[in-house]
Amino acid sequence: MITHVRSVALGVPDIGAAREFFEKHWQLDLVATDSDRVFLGAGCQESHVLRLRATAEPRVDLLCLAAATVADVDEIAERVAAHPLGRLVSPPATCGDVGGGYRFRFLDCEGRTVEVSSRVAVRAFRSVEPGESRPTGISHVVLNTADLPTTLAFYQSVFGLKVTDWVEDIMVFLRAGTAHHLLAFTRAPHTSLNHVAFELLGIDEFMRATGAMARQGYSPLWGPGRHGVGANTFTYFQEPTSGFVAEYTTGMLRIDPDHEWTPRVYPANAQTSDSWGVAAARDEAVSASLRGRPDTGLWQPPPV
Repeated sequence: MITHVRSVALGVPDIGAAREFFEKHWQLDLVATDSDRVFLGAGCQESHVLRLRATAEPRVDLLCLAAATVADVDEIAERVAAHPLGRLVSPPATCGDVGGGYRFRFLDCEGRTVEVSSRVAVRAFRSVEPGESRPTGISHVVLNTADLPTTLAFYQSVFGLKVTDWVEDIMVFLRAGTAHHLLAFTRAPHTSLNHVAFELLGIDEFMRATGAMARQGYSPLWGPGRHGVGANTFTYFQEPTSGFVAEYTTGMLRIDPDHEWTPRVYPANAQTSDSWGVAAARDEAVSASLRGRPDTGLWQPPPV
């Protein structure tokens, strides 16, 4: 039913600085702007992968998930409406905003605003060439949760997502297709965004992108390295004015749909964090940045 993460919408207090970070340095494409929003695309046909909106405090406006069909959008909306912890914000309908499509929004069990859409207009785009450090799209999103069991049960019930693996009882990885995970949830003292991961074409492009950011004065928050769970590479950077964390990644493990997969439980140790052992140890400063601040957008859907 759900195929991938379509986009993420963030509220940022300094939209000019955030736009410069993601457009000029992260190398996303400017798609559209209006009075208080900026839409940025990647090397893919999605109408946009990141939306920035001017807000007084940093907040997550939307987590936008793609559904395979209009019927899937309707079915997920019905599941949300029937769930005791879900709340519809807007019913399924054709949308006239950037990208259009058939979509609805709801509040999840912790107050995040989630959008589900299908038939979104494709965008003319320039493909990423070998050696380019431009992202090809969003790989996955990791969210911090104050109630992991409840949040996991909610997302499985509403979307039918499958558990791929665990890190002890701290973090769970969820998939909808062959990618090891498109969403992951990790225990935290509060509900917030952990990071948004952007896919690079390959290892060479991943390292070039990491190097390009460093040369522009952005020291990695953590990485480069390779996660033991999912096998994807990682380098994390932080947008200075909002504190939101973005990851460069590539090489994620693919799950063969024709063979049964048994979720594994990994220990929370350095080998699990970085199987290469190249990145510096994940210290409290890194963990604090990934925990972020409590999301001020909870239970408050964005006005646009």
